[in-house]
Amino acid sequence: MHKSLAKITQLMKRTITIGLLGTVLAVAVGFISTNAISATPFLMAGNEFSPNESAYMIGHVEYTVRGDDGQVKQYVQGDNDIVQRGKDCAAQRIFNATDNTGIGTSVCAFSGDGFNFIAIGNATGTIDGTETQLDSSGADGEIDRTPGTVTIDTSGPNTIATITTATPFAFTSISSTTVQQSGLFDDGTATSGNMFAMRNALAIPVTSADTLAVTWKITLGS
Repeated sequence: MHKSLAKITQLMKRTITIGLLGTVLAVAVGFISTNAISATPFLMAGNEFSPNESAYMIGHVEYTVRGDDGQVKQYVQGDNDIVQRGKDCAAQRIFNATDNTGIGTSVCAFSGDGFNFIAIGNATGTIDGTETQLDSSGADGEIDRTPGTVTIDTSGPNTIATITTATPFAFTSISSTTVQQSGLFDDGTATSGNMFAMRNALAIPVTSADTLAVTWKITLGS
């Protein structure tokens, strides 16, 4: 009787073990099946926001002052601010040049050939990125605006657009002043157009015998 009871007990344990194993397998299979339905959307979302597909746009600007002997008197360089209007107009021009939604009717009219006009000024106030000119508060303001020569370099991993003053700024009508601001615009007239980028607080002194060359570089990379 004892041997029979022991065999029955062992058989019951095996049955319970097999039953538990079957339950675990069923739950696992159900879990895998449930998640298999959502596997593709998750993978697609991961690919959609891949860091390899991110992009940036930054600006860098250089200033070279030369005296009447042609020698370099001062060299200044640094990053600049790409203003909101510049971003808005760039996006509009790339994707839909006739769509002014959220920007304003005829704000980005694109009458010129792009953001290839460089302006300098001697005011020290704040520049609003929606303005058509550099700060004009008080007696100071935008001194001059000139066309730039544009070159686009696609040889490297990043695309670089370079805008350089075709002719350096001259100050023959000014005895002396301090260049404080510069901006990149899409129109040669100070009362129209849009600002793409700007630099403030330059503090570059110049005299009537000096010339100032400005080089703007816009890098589009990833």
